[in-house]
Amino acid sequence: MITRWKIFLLMIMIGKNGKSKNTNNSVILLIDSDFDLSKIKTIQKDFHYNQAISFDYNSHKNLDLGSIEHETSDNFITQEETNEIQNHLYTFSKWYYQKSIQKFFMVEDLNIGQLLQEQFIDYMIKFLKKFFEFKKIYEKFPNSTFISSGILYEISAIFSPNVQKIDTDKEVNYDFVHDKVRIDLNIGKNKINFSLSSSKYKKIKHFSEKFTQYLFEPKATPNSRNVLLVELSTEIYQNLLEGSRNHNVNLIQFGIRRPAIWNMNTFKIIKNSKCGVITPDSLIDSKLKIKIQEQKNLITNQISDLHKQDEILSKYFSYDGYSFWHTIKPIIQKLFEKKVEEIARNIQTIKTLFQRIKIDTIMISSEIGITEQIVISESKKHGIKLILLQHGIYYDTKEAVGTNLSKGLYPIKSDKFLVWGKISENNLKNIDIIEPTKLKIIGHPKYDSWKSISMGKDSSSVLLTLTGPEHMFIQGHQISNIIKFENHVEQICRTVIAMKKKLIIKIHPSFHVFDFNKMIKKISSDIEVISTGNIAELINSSDVVIATNHTTAILESYLLQKPVICLPIIDYNLGVPTLFDFNSETNISIKKFQTTFEKLISDKNFKNKIIHRQNEFVENYLINHGNSSKKLLEYIQTI
Repeated sequence: MITRWKIFLLMIMIGKNGKSKNTNNSVILLIDSDFDLSKIKTIQKDFHYNQAISFDYNSHKNLDLGSIEHETSDNFITQEETNEIQNHLYTFSKWYYQKSIQKFFMVEDLNIGQLLQEQFIDYMIKFLKKFFEFKKIYEKFPNSTFISSGILYEISAIFSPNVQKIDTDKEVNYDFVHDKVRIDLNIGKNKINFSLSSSKYKKIKHFSEKFTQYLFEPKATPNSRNVLLVELSTEIYQNLLEGSRNHNVNLIQFGIRRPAIWNMNTFKIIKNSKCGVITPDSLIDSKLKIKIQEQKNLITNQISDLHKQDEILSKYFSYDGYSFWHTIKPIIQKLFEKKVEEIARNIQTIKTLFQRIKIDTIMISSEIGITEQIVISESKKHGIKLILLQHGIYYDTKEAVGTNLSKGLYPIKSDKFLVWGKISENNLKNIDIIEPTKLKIIGHPKYDSWKSISMGKDSSSVLLTLTGPEHMFIQGHQISNIIKFENHVEQICRTVIAMKKKLIIKIHPSFHVFDFNKMIKKISSDIEVISTGNIAELINSSDVVIATNHTTAILESYLLQKPVICLPIIDYNLGVPTLFDFNSETNISIKKFQTTFEKLISDKNFKNKIIHRQNEFVENYLINHGNSSKKLLEYIQTI
């Protein structure tokens, strides 16, 4: 805490005018989003710091708005060092595999640390960015005094003996991935979205699923295969569900995160199929509640013992002789505290599911979710075949293997991986960690219905699909990259408007999405910003589609014969995926955007050439277009 006598002593140390007597003995103010900016004037008045450094975009923006001179932390690290941080992230995220502590994680043949890997990475990526950036700052100014608060104070104290803490009244927020749930609603012609806490969402889900379970309880059919669909979207797999009526297969929807029915459309889909639904609450009775509590107590005790292994963990969570375990320990404790009941409930609920229902085959779209990991564990115990479905377009490069592993996209534990086409199959065959025998080309059921969509005529509309900087990468948190992203989006918007085109912006439905609305409204109030709704309709009514990152919306635009301009703004060090590599004419930099865009608008031959090339890509990337649901159902019956 900075008191007046400490300020006096520090002023003596740096000189009464606030100028350093020694260039290596300056005073540096460290600021992030947790810093209470209301105190900055007091600090400026009482204490003359030489330099202010912001560590995230929001603090940088607020300092700019207050006309407060500062530097940004990412200026102190190189691109090579940024890539190094990302690699260290993947190393530290596997802490639960360490032999000396692994026993504290093991419950029911499950590793609790692995169950929470996604949440751990989400926190650690932001922490490591600050840790490594401050390390470089300290190396440049080793004799400086650092003034900070919150996590920046904790980090600076690891390296420097000359740190001063600023007390803040701001409450520390411990939100982790999936602590909030996004809700999209259609009210008449209006589409709205909002977020709910996970606890409130579960209460609503509990109430609605009582009705669901009563109407759609699975019914046993002689000689039919029971196929469990785990956390699969009812809307995405509509054709598969409804197509099951014509096959000797009983599909059963089960989701803890994702309910089978959440609106009228999903209700109609389930009703029109012969798909049954099992809700988590339908499996829980008084006896199971006791088991859940016992499980919770067991996990709590084990994790408590884990946190006592300070010597081991201090050594593991260290870099270049600097340990940061005691800094992250309270956050990790909070994470386990928040998730222990959910984990215990999920383990016991899924165990009961396997005891009560005969299951022949299981289908999932990821191996990383908590539900999926527990289901995978139980499937191995019961000898049940596990099928992993390719969920979307992924980076098919060697550089992206580590990232894809962390996202659970590869069939490490699954028996089969059903991919969309030849391109994915060939790519996966070149990855040593994947057995080629696991691969089978099926296509994707979602796009079966797209075959019948009437192609929209040329219009004056342009669709810009936007996803903010990727939160799972260090690069996505760098201030310079976010500024770059903002500037490029603005340039795209102004170019389209200047060409007298109506611009529609579709924002990706993610909680990590960058807040575009204020910036876009400053450009033009005529720009329509949409965060919900059917993307097929938006694509089909557009003349050109613009994408700023690697997204499935690009392939969807190809399917609907719409030319796409790709402008990958931020380099995540993932190489060049096939989706970008095949068509260099429209995979461009911002410098070439205006020329390329004008050519697509005015030159019909060029536009047709691009669409023809896109069609060639689709033929190799998406097999069985219009027929993949049937192929998948037939395949299920053979295994």
